[in-house]
Amino acid sequence: MIFDSLGIGEVGVVLALAVVMIKPKELGKVMREFGKLKRKALQIQSDVKSQLETITLEAEATDKRAKVQHDKTGMREWARERLRSMPAADRAAASEALGNRLAEWQSYKIAKTVACFAGTLEEVDTEPMLRRILADGKTLLLPYVIQGTGTDATMAMAAVTDLEKDLAEGAFGIREPTPEARAGAAPEPDLVLIPALGFDLRGGRLGKGKGFYDRYLAGMKAFKAGVGFDVQITEKNLPLDAHDQLMDAVLTDMRTLVFSAPRIDAA
Repeated sequence: MIFDSLGIGEVGVVLALAVVMIKPKELGKVMREFGKLKRKALQIQSDVKSQLETITLEAEATDKRAKVQHDKTGMREWARERLRSMPAADRAAASEALGNRLAEWQSYKIAKTVACFAGTLEEVDTEPMLRRILADGKTLLLPYVIQGTGTDATMAMAAVTDLEKDLAEGAFGIREPTPEARAGAAPEPDLVLIPALGFDLRGGRLGKGKGFYDRYLAGMKAFKAGVGFDVQITEKNLPLDAHDQLMDAVLTDMRTLVFSAPRIDAA
């Protein structure tokens, strides 16, 4: 119809002209038609506004998804949400399955010195792993933070033989080797088991942003194995910086991904 593309103001002008030109006895009919046109025009305006809002929301959602996939902050949010979504029972079962997978892994079997970590509430429960490493007669290393400011803070390892006597709560509320356990130089590990918020399918690792493991692993010859739940793996390549260390393998409760040949001397 002729009025479909007219605005409300334009329709009003048309009505004024109609009132002047139409006979008084037909005016009621004209007014009823005008009411219909006005309602239709308002509906068109509402539909257009709704469509524009939908397009805007879709564009914002697309931008947000792109940020999540390509920005470290966004990916950390994604990973933490995945971890928070795991029920406690599933987390416990997955931790047990991962420990069993580690015990059967050849790279673990031939390692003499294994560096591991004390898991936080959002990480794998590593205590059964730590006890297995000691029970298997291997040297167990655990990390501790040497306090500093900003990037001056560093991480080192110490040998632990007793999980009750040699550990105490340290930086960030994580159990660390006591000052007594840190005495003396720690041996170089053959295998380093490394936590993360997320991993990708090329060995990329997403840490918590402090860079402790990246600085510790730089130049190290040990075999580097990421350890986490399978829900922490993304099929998208993680955004990595030049200093980020790639993993030689990643172990989860459901699979073992190996990206480079083990460099452990089995002799």
